[in-house]
Amino acid sequence: MGLRLLLRSLVGIFVAFGVWQSLGQIIVISSAAGADQRIGLALASLLPAVAILNLIVLTQMRLRAVSRAVDPLAGKETHLLQVNQRALTNTVEQLVGFAPALLALAAGAPADWMPYVVAAGLVFALARLAFWAGYLLGPSWRAPGMAATFAINIATLAAAIVLWWP
Repeated sequence: MGLRLLLRSLVGIFVAFGVWQSLGQIIVISSAAGADQRIGLALASLLPAVAILNLIVLTQMRLRAVSRAVDPLAGKETHLLQVNQRALTNTVEQLVGFAPALLALAAGAPADWMPYVVAAGLVFALARLAFWAGYLLGPSWRAPGMAATFAINIATLAAAIVLWWP
């Protein structure tokens, strides 16, 4: 199980890196000279992740309505409700760290980095989708999405720190 989990995590990291590189090479940014334009692009690149977050919320609302487990404190949640709630909570937690790092990166990055900044936002959203889908399949299947999320989070944070550290 440990080796399988490690391999799934590595696959998630390598796929995320490959998708980030590919997207960064094909995304065309016509103008991002000013910091306000770069921050605007970074904010826009967070929208796919916010859409995934809202899809998880909508799914949770639907599951509660169907299962009639409206009160989360009553202890009547189905396994699917519990898994979905954990995916929702973890997505919020990951987004809290990623969003400021992406904005800081965009604010300090040269204009020619912007396709990769936008690509980072898209990869984050795809990683969250992979995490959610994997979690629904089984606990160990969330590893690729979690590892991909962590990798893009750390890479974005590290790049922002390098740009802004005195």
